[in-house]
Amino acid sequence: MSMEIDVKAAQQRELEILKAVMVILDRHGLRWWADSGTCLGAVRHKGFIPWDDDVDIGMPREDFDRFRAIAPKELPDWLALQDYEQTRHAIHSILKVHDVRTTFIENGLEDHPEAHTGVYIDIFAYDGYPAPGPERDALERKRARFVRFNRFLRGTWADTRTAGEKLRQVLLSPVRLFLRYNWASMCQEELFRRYRFDDQPWANECFGWVIYPSGCLRGTVLLPFEDIMIPCPAGTDEYLRALYGDYMQLPPEDKRSPGHPVAWFSMEKSYRDRWWEKR
Repeated sequence: MSMEIDVKAAQQRELEILKAVMVILDRHGLRWWADSGTCLGAVRHKGFIPWDDDVDIGMPREDFDRFRAIAPKELPDWLALQDYEQTRHAIHSILKVHDVRTTFIENGLEDHPEAHTGVYIDIFAYDGYPAPGPERDALERKRARFVRFNRFLRGTWADTRTAGEKLRQVLLSPVRLFLRYNWASMCQEELFRRYRFDDQPWANECFGWVIYPSGCLRGTVLLPFEDIMIPCPAGTDEYLRALYGDYMQLPPEDKRSPGHPVAWFSMEKSYRDRWWEKR
């Protein structure tokens, strides 16, 4: 089941969340930049990609951890921090700052109240990444194992296709009783924490597979985004080309849709009220 999103209303609220978060980031001198589609929106549209339904920002791991500790004490009352380590069914190792007065529950999380949020912005940590060679090869093999295990922990019988996958699902299903839903994500994060952002020639966002020359993320440039200016990676072109290729080319019209299918959405009702159960 999916519910239609009021993209324009969600974008306006996300911009308000971003402004509130920026106050904290600036107060503490934390490094950050517009990430992925938000950076692309700033470059190509001078604001939101018209069909985009969220805001993403990136931070070096050191600054990410500082924000993580500070935010619960400094966010205004209408905002809350969802910390993946405290959320059993967190999908990825990212932080969400969300508006508690609203509802934005993604498909697959309907039965997991601790993972419910309002309209939010995502915050991603960036770690260092070693140069090509044996160390990087070993790191990528370990990462691939965690990614496969992650799919298993979150998969269902309906997700299995081959006889081998079905057998593995049956034999390993008891493991789910002893491991957290995001155990593999946490292991992957621990793996990447070993490589400090400022010490490596390459950089990597823990959730993604794209590797960036760290120089393009060392420093920022201010670009217009709606009615504010936001920092984007200093090597904006290099960053966006690594992520999207020919990023100024608009996608086909049938691909211009929000990226997060939601089960329940409301700009007026709080997810805390579980209002959909009363319908």
